[in-house]
Amino acid sequence: MATYRETPCKYYVALGQCSKGRDACHRTYCQHCAKYEPRARVRRLNKKKLYNQKERGRY
Repeated sequence: MATYRETPCKYYVALGQCSKGRDACHRTYCQHCAKYEPRARVRRLNKKKLYNQKERGRY
């Protein structure tokens, strides 16, 4: 089975409710938000995300 890796944002309350005043839909919008901060410590590192952030920093 696949591993569920989405980590909710600490500002995410419920669908359509964000304490930062954003339109909260965790599956798409929240993880791409500039104010996104994970609610808990991440146990597994997302290597693809780290690689993409590293590559974007070069340009």
